[in-house]
Order: sequence, then structure tokens, then C-alpha cells
Amino acid sequence: MPFKIVPGRDRKLNRLVKKGATRELRRGQALYRAGDPGGEVYLVTSGLLLLTAQYGGRTERTVDLAGPMELAGEEGLVPGAHRWTNARAETSSQVVALEGKAVAQTLQTATRTFHAFLQGREGAIDLARIPGIPRSSGGARGRLAAVLLHLAGRFGQEEEGGVRISVRLTHQILADLSASHRSTVTTLLNDWIYDEVLEGRGKELRILHPKALTALSHGTGSLKAPGGKDSS
Repeated sequence: MPFKIVPGRDRKLNRLVKKGATRELRRGQALYRAGDPGGEVYLVTSGLLLLTAQYGGRTERTVDLAGPMELAGEEGLVPGAHRWTNARAETSSQVVALEGKAVAQTLQTATRTFHAFLQGREGAIDLARIPGIPRSSGGARGRLAAVLLHLAGRFGQEEEGGVRISVRLTHQILADLSASHRSTVTTLLNDWIYDEVLEGRGKELRILHPKALTALSHGTGSLKAPGGKDSS
């Protein structure tokens, strides 16, 4: 998972961001491809990047996202490393290119930034584990619930009555991240919106009852929102 940074809290990192070259990306435009040489990391200042990987030689699926104030392309921190994933803009986006070696040196001397990096690594492990949630622990329901909670933790904005995930998510992105079929994701989201656990606003989602999703992600039974309908 790309780690979120606050440049203003780290003077060295803030100087790097100010000196970095800004790049505008159109929707669908590639930033880099798997196998490309590294050397730079990218701070997303607006928009959303999809990080994708090839499976079975042909199938490409989303394995992570990079949103506002998150760093993408962390392999650029390692001299001589190559890109592990593809990165392209899901929406019109803006990124700032930072020298990987300089960012790595900053991580070594800035406790707060290094802590954010470690949190990002921990989040990446958590996200990678979601596709392995077995049927006995909720199956597709549990996996999708876990993905939504993960994204709410990264991109959520608390509002009266719920948490809005502030990036636009397609059903295919959610299907890729939860290792589910797109049609299954569509059905589950519609059910949960009907049950008043979620609220849909275009491609944005608002979680009305996080505890209900947490219970489902743990495989502890049917999903029922307080005051809502039972979707068991």
C-alpha cells in the first residue's frame, strides 16, 4: 500500500516536493509499466492511480490504489530496482516526481515519515491477505467488506451519519481487490445499499454502519444494519 505523507511535517521531504517535477496525467494514461527501471517515486497530489499486475500472462487486475498525498512507485527507493506493477491514472491526476535515493535518505533520518512508511507496509500486507479470506469466514461478502473498510481507513472522510470514501471506485476495481466476480460485487453493493448499510453516490460510497461491515469481514454472521433490513 502506498504510504500517505504530510510534507509540511518533514522539512527535508517538503524541500524535495517543492523541487520535484509536476506531471499531469489524463484518465487512462500510463505513468509507468512493470519492468520499467525505477529511480523515482511519485507523490500523488490529486486524482487516483491504479496499480495493476498481470496474471496468467494476459489478465491484468488492480492490486492497489494510490490516492492524494500517497507515494507510488516505492521500488524507486532501491537503486537498480525495476517496477513491480503498472501504474495508470484512473481519473485526471497530478503527480510530483521525487528522486528515489533522496526519499530513501529522508526515511532514514525522519522518524515520523519512516513510521508512515512502516504503516504503509503493514497496510499492504493486510490488503494482500484479503483475497485469501476463505468461504468459511465470509467468502466474497467478507472479502468485499474488508476491502471497503481498508479503503475507508485510507480515503475515508467522516461525515454526519457515516464515512464517505472520497475516491471514485468502479465495481471492477472492487472486484479485483476482493478477488471476486464483478457481478458478485454489484449484487452485494446493491444489497447493502438497500439494507442501508451503504449509500451510493455515483462511484463514491458512504459507509453508514462500519460495525456491520466489520462483523461481516470477520465472518460472524449475516449483515444487518441497526434499524435497517436483514440481508442474510
